[in-house]
Amino acid sequence: MSIAHILYVAGGAAAAGVVGSLGKDGLVHRGAVKVATVCLHAADKVTSVTQSIVDEAADINAEARRQARIDAAVSDRLAELEKGIRAEVIAQVDGTGADE
Repeated sequence: MSIAHILYVAGGAAAAGVVGSLGKDGLVHRGAVKVATVCLHAADKVTSVTQSIVDEAADINAEARRQARIDAAVSDRLAELEKGIRAEVIAQVDGTGADE
């Protein structure tokens, strides 16, 4: 949780406490309810933004892992191909003679 999220939640909790203690006064009660509502909406917004960041990070991580698997498979294939190519080149060089 971010600090802003904690502050919004704490603000909502404080406003809820004020609502409970001042519930008898109509004007104060309506004001406290409004403050609590704003704090709860802000907390929801922070939560949704935080979740979208987490989702994007998970997507980036998954793509990085996918790319790493692809790179490892390509490296393995190239290493296998290199053995055969190296053997062919050595045979060609050795077959042309040492006078060049």
